[in-house]
Amino acid sequence: MNSIKTVLFTVLSITHFSVFAQEPPSLEPNIGAEYNFVEKKELWSTCEKLFTDMTVWNNYDEDERNKLTSKCGALGYSEACEDMWSIVCGDDWTDEGYNIQKLDKQIPFCSVSSALSPQKNNNYNHTSISDLSYATAWVEGVKGDGIGEYVEFNFPAQHPRITAIKIANGYIKDKTTWKNNSRVKQLKVCVNNEEFAILNLKDVYAEQLFKIPTIGYEITYRGYNDDGTSWYRYKDANGNSLKSYNKEIESGDTIRFEIMSVYKGDKYDDTAITEIYFDGLDVY
Repeated sequence: MNSIKTVLFTVLSITHFSVFAQEPPSLEPNIGAEYNFVEKKELWSTCEKLFTDMTVWNNYDEDERNKLTSKCGALGYSEACEDMWSIVCGDDWTDEGYNIQKLDKQIPFCSVSSALSPQKNNNYNHTSISDLSYATAWVEGVKGDGIGEYVEFNFPAQHPRITAIKIANGYIKDKTTWKNNSRVKQLKVCVNNEEFAILNLKDVYAEQLFKIPTIGYEITYRGYNDDGTSWYRYKDANGNSLKSYNKEIESGDTIRFEIMSVYKGDKYDDTAITEIYFDGLDVY
């Protein structure tokens, strides 16, 4: 009988340990087209003149304008873009990303563990990794490769569900700068202080997209209290209905990206990430 109890205890212990010692999933990216900002700059200037200066527009016949318009569209040119470095042209969730900072100014959307001091009018702090621009980058500010340094995003309650993470890895404003500075090889992602995933980034001069389990909840109903404030009913990824005023849900989500390893730069130890942004579901 004692031996049976011992075996049973051992099996339960192993099962208990395996449940709580599971490693977070290790994710591989989908790779986008290689960046080519030199070619983009030349064509962007042409598109800008074409759509803002009627004298330039009239210099082309209809067939030439149609061809140029098609090229500008493929380039992503839009008068809504601030400049050619804009990743997303607009303030809210789109099919390309989500600038939640516009929606909730009560909490800092982004923070970092350290940042390289400004140099020659270039800032490398938290604003440079959350500005939806290819022109700027966060660069960690500790000695060495920056292992253990992190960037953290704070999403308020009722944020659109996140299903993908997009990363412009390294200091990508030009190929030389990208090579000279270190790039991230692995990022540990924690959601609300719990390990969520390991992102295995490739050493490529291109956007990297990671499909992830859904972060956030679907809102199935929005009601109003007598004082005009809102209350919500939610549904999780498994279809379970959740009551409003759930403190865990109403506190929003915090997503942290911690540097685990790097690809060494040719000239500097500084590790850079140009942008981390998000894609997902829901528009409201």
